[in-house]
Amino acid sequence: MKFYELDTSRRLQMLVDEGLIDERDRATLAPSRALPEDIGSHLIENHIGAFPVPLGLAEHFLIDGRALRVPMATEEPSVIAAAGNAAQRVARSGGFHTRASRRGIVAQIVFRQGDGVGGDASGNRSGGRSGKRGLASFLAAHRREIGDVADRAHPTLRSHGGGLCGIEVRRTGEFVEFDLLIATGEAMGANTVNTIAEAVAAYLSARLAGFDLLMAILSNKADDQRVHVEARIAAADLATSTMPGDEVASRIAAAARFAEQSDLRAATHNKGVMNGIVAAALAAGNDVRNVVAAAYADLDAEQRTWTSWRVADGGLCGSIDMPMPIGVVGGAVSTLPVARLAMTMLGHPGADELMGIIASVGLASNLSAMRALVTQGIQAGHMHLQLRSLAMTTGAQGRELEVLTRRLQADPSRASLERARVSLDAIRAEHASKGEASAGRVHTADGREMIE
Repeated sequence: MKFYELDTSRRLQMLVDEGLIDERDRATLAPSRALPEDIGSHLIENHIGAFPVPLGLAEHFLIDGRALRVPMATEEPSVIAAAGNAAQRVARSGGFHTRASRRGIVAQIVFRQGDGVGGDASGNRSGGRSGKRGLASFLAAHRREIGDVADRAHPTLRSHGGGLCGIEVRRTGEFVEFDLLIATGEAMGANTVNTIAEAVAAYLSARLAGFDLLMAILSNKADDQRVHVEARIAAADLATSTMPGDEVASRIAAAARFAEQSDLRAATHNKGVMNGIVAAALAAGNDVRNVVAAAYADLDAEQRTWTSWRVADGGLCGSIDMPMPIGVVGGAVSTLPVARLAMTMLGHPGADELMGIIASVGLASNLSAMRALVTQGIQAGHMHLQLRSLAMTTGAQGRELEVLTRRLQADPSRASLERARVSLDAIRAEHASKGEASAGRVHTADGREMIE
């Protein structure tokens, strides 16, 4: 049998037989309650296991008057702590205030132009020449029927507050495109939109003689699903031990202006925003590739960032405005057990509420990064968690992990994996010389080692 025809257990056995993994590796890939095999194997092809990403809660978020701990899934040290730190400062001045618009997703039906707008299925002329006026006349004559085709393609969508809500036709060079705006209710709705697009494309193709159907597909440029979040931080809540809050506010505003003018800085500025956006969207079971594609499609030489910061009202005022194509039903949101749990912890928000939550995390992440950057520098806040990650790489566990991290912190400029391993060996030797169990380990009555 071919690899894709096997079930998960037999795929793993094949990998063992081929020497690509051993029995210990097989155990690492074993199904878990977080992602049972029957779910994983139906979500993707050639399933062999799960790739866990740490899940944590960012505290202190006050969003539209609701106090929340926001689930975030990320492997990067300091992201969750940084977001929660900024959220706490914002909460003292009233929290985040959001508004969202979910008009729909655009699907493009694209034709290569032929000799003209031709006959319909009965052979009758329907649009005259292929000029703009002819295309507009064709669309006007068929708009109602196109709506009926869209409704039949997904009969239940109207009952969920969705459906085709707009259609335009335009020329793009040699191409003619019909752009359908489709509301998807509380779902992100990619499959729904593509299903409707293909049905309408078949209808149009049968009635447009002289036009060659090229494709029918949603656009990930999500201008019609946008979220705007605002926040204010009192100057006193920005101060450091060496810098007054009004100076910190001024420096953050200046850093934001620089990002708006510098491509080099904007790229890193935006990455800091995405630290929060991606982690919150992933934890909620959403398609982060779609979120990222829409976000970056929104930027150009005139607008290099999604966030804006200015000094006002005795403090710092910030905002974020960006596309946010997400959903709260369907796909991984409804299938992945951990995603369902994350939505429970958020109080089962609607799609517009989740848009505001995710964008608030992005704005908080941006604030935290810039405050660190213009005061103590970015590395000071990262260093402890980076050194702890280095210590974990050596295999340090339990109490020895904390001891090793402290020793690395004593001279962080010389920290390396080799030095960390030497230090860990020394820590274990010290405990052995004292007749103690290796730090971080205890033993059961029958002598088996057990990690604390």
